[in-house]
Amino acid sequence: MGAGALAVLVLPQADPAGDPLGPAGPLGYWARWDGAWYSEIATGGYGEREPASTAFFPLYPMLVKLGTVVGGGPALWGVGISLAATILALFFVYRIAEKLYDARAARGAALCLAFFPTAFFLNAVYTEALFLVLTTGTLWAALVRRDFLAAGVLGALAAATRNLGVLLLIPLFLEWVRHRRELGPRGVFGMALVPAGLASYAAYLWARFGEPLVFARQQGEYWNREVSGPLAALGDAWKAAGVGVEYVLDPETLFLGTDATPALEASNVLNLAFLVFFLAGALAGLFVLPAGLSVYAAALVLLPVLTPSPRFPLMSLPRFVLGAFPVFLVLGYFLSRSRWTLAVWLVFSGGLGAALTALFVTWRWVA
Repeated sequence: MGAGALAVLVLPQADPAGDPLGPAGPLGYWARWDGAWYSEIATGGYGEREPASTAFFPLYPMLVKLGTVVGGGPALWGVGISLAATILALFFVYRIAEKLYDARAARGAALCLAFFPTAFFLNAVYTEALFLVLTTGTLWAALVRRDFLAAGVLGALAAATRNLGVLLLIPLFLEWVRHRRELGPRGVFGMALVPAGLASYAAYLWARFGEPLVFARQQGEYWNREVSGPLAALGDAWKAAGVGVEYVLDPETLFLGTDATPALEASNVLNLAFLVFFLAGALAGLFVLPAGLSVYAAALVLLPVLTPSPRFPLMSLPRFVLGAFPVFLVLGYFLSRSRWTLAVWLVFSGGLGAALTALFVTWRWVA
């Protein structure tokens, strides 16, 4: 929060390149890019930029809207909801890691999440924090509390926050298979609740637009995402990163120019770096994570790779890694073995996060 406030004071604002400008007033700088869309939906519904706005799922803007009824703008409530969700998400991550490993690994996992380079999205008017608390809460309920009914309700809310919330069925099903005698039919009922969030939104879209999956079509029509093979997507990502690396090596242009293009191009380098990081973490996770958590994290991050955008083949991947919380369980498990190793990682990770925060709040694209 401090890095964002300082950056807004000392750095010039870049041109948002035609995106919604977002709300004015206190904390409005936390509603950049997608945050501006969520703010618009919270205050004016889907009608202002339909049907492109349907790509943004409804639960988060509904909560922001409820807050504005009490008083205050969408940026204030959006940040408040995100911060409250983040605190609870850290609790769930801690408890899951403690259940799987021990208290030392749990502390490491929570710290690695809190100081992750893109953790500033957990402050922002974005769904990252809400999605994270609902997904971690779902698996906390299933793995720690053995309460599949609560897991199903939280999973349904996650699927109403982001369509990939339905992927929670993967770890839930594998956990049910392991303990099916204990869980019985109530486990099946809990899992059946998870798709309800997505189904409810699809029903609303069908009633309003006559097309239940209009949100998926907008990914192609508005954001130019098209289905592609993984090798082709990775090849395009490598080429795009080669173009963007010159801007990464020119911080003056990146941070002080008023054109958002350098940050947009540099994001391709960041996207590729985060993919490499995730693949390394996922590989290590095969040895220390339950199979369900490994598969869930891989699907959450790698499925978007199959729908690249021509200019940004791995668009938003650093945010998707933030939501794949099992990778932080892996980090906590390995890094917590040495305080010095953990400290070095947190200093590097937090420092990079402060730099990325400065880019984000001044209308420079990060993820």
